[in-house]
Amino acid sequence: MTEPASEKPTGILVDLSQRLIQITWRDDAVRVYDFDTLRRACPCAECRPWLHDLLTQSPHEISAATRQAVGNLASLQDIQPVGSYALHFNWADGHTSGIYDWKYLRTLDALADLPLTDQTT
Repeated sequence: MTEPASEKPTGILVDLSQRLIQITWRDDAVRVYDFDTLRRACPCAECRPWLHDLLTQSPHEISAATRQAVGNLASLQDIQPVGSYALHFNWADGHTSGIYDWKYLRTLDALADLPLTDQTT
């Protein structure tokens, strides 16, 4: 299954000091994601077990640890591509199992309307 062209990036910029990642998508949309939002939106089975266990009858509740997680990265090497379809983050809190595919990142757009350009320090 191939992804729509709009769900693939043409550019990725990371600002470690501001804790932001800017993704330019093929449809020319530019979105900025802050690290806390990304860490708290981790799609892994530990953070979002109901996404990975369709047989569960439990409420879809996010754990307090995930809701309060802080997204910190020590270096650019803590962000790695996964093939041509996703990004993987090695969060400073030791959490490393989330794979953020392009489609999932696009669903986070509503949370990510922060301008990265024209910021002053």
